[in-house]
Amino acid sequence: MPVESTGTQLRLTSPDGFCHDFHALWLRENSTDESFRDPITGHKLQDAAQLPLDLSIVEAVQEDDVVDIRFSDGHRCRYGYAALREAGETPFPPELVGDKQVWKADLAPLPWHDLADLQSGPDRVLAFLGDIARLGFALVRGLPVELDGMAEMTKLIGFLRWTNSGGIADVKSIARAYDLSMTPRALEPHVDNPYRLPQPGYTLLYCLRNDAEGGESILVDGFCIAEHIRRERPDLFDALTRVPVVFRYVDEQAILEHASPFIDLWPDGSLKQTRFHGRADQVAAVDPGLLDVFYEARRLYAGMIASDDIRLRFKLEPGEMYFADNYRLFHGREPFRLESGERYMRQAYMDRDVVSSRQKTLLRDIHAQPWRPRDDDAVG
Repeated sequence: MPVESTGTQLRLTSPDGFCHDFHALWLRENSTDESFRDPITGHKLQDAAQLPLDLSIVEAVQEDDVVDIRFSDGHRCRYGYAALREAGETPFPPELVGDKQVWKADLAPLPWHDLADLQSGPDRVLAFLGDIARLGFALVRGLPVELDGMAEMTKLIGFLRWTNSGGIADVKSIARAYDLSMTPRALEPHVDNPYRLPQPGYTLLYCLRNDAEGGESILVDGFCIAEHIRRERPDLFDALTRVPVVFRYVDEQAILEHASPFIDLWPDGSLKQTRFHGRADQVAAVDPGLLDVFYEARRLYAGMIASDDIRLRFKLEPGEMYFADNYRLFHGREPFRLESGERYMRQAYMDRDVVSSRQKTLLRDIHAQPWRPRDDDAVG
């Protein structure tokens, strides 16, 4: 893989067409030499902002699969071609490793996993996380049908996100409902808690009983909808990424508010997050001309979310659960008849860094254990 230095830049090329220019100062502050970077934590030992702005490459020598670079400030470091290429091709680390597959209501087969298989080896946990990366959700069966039965699965990943509802909370109809989920009405597809900072990364729903008529779970791939709109109506897609929407929740204990567009993008234009919550949102009073486009965009966006071609439906049985990406998928349910039986679910959340870290540590070491707080002896 040839390299060429101009002093201020290093060009890396490959016969397969890869070509990328690296800034000299970028290379210098990405040095892995122990004089600049701690080998255990990976943290820099110097303030990179104070490096000379006119820093240059004095010499770049190719040696097999590395390039040895000497800089004008006297520093020297060896850079692997593979690491440089990865930095050029994927400048932003993925939250979860794996290509995304957008899907509609006809998705098959569904990504089912058995608890016993997940407990049998970390390779099965890695496959489960691969489905989360690819589809945005996975399903688990064979959990104990008991109040905190989902904990047998979640402890294989990491700790839960606590909210004012606690760790694992009930979702069932009650006489004095304080939330729409506590009624037998249909729940339109939505993300959970878009008014929180940060919004919970993953929604976990576990079934204890589900023998009432109706009550099927619904999942919708927000990325599928966003990519369709970007392709067919780029003007409307742009409005969905620009107009802020205020999400709000208020009760006697809390006032939770957050403003964000329906669609967030990474700097390279790829999808980062899709949101929708038709019962807790208020469009910001921005320029009326922009709102003309936005309201048309919202009509299309909401219409696709409601489409039978998009909505995936299934009915959880006792001991089954889904684990869904709350930054990508919208979830809901069909209405159910209380007089015909009971629908009793338990719900929990998990933050994104917990899930991302679990997958990446398993990819680094298949025997890595779930994230747990260190004890005092380990820290000391």
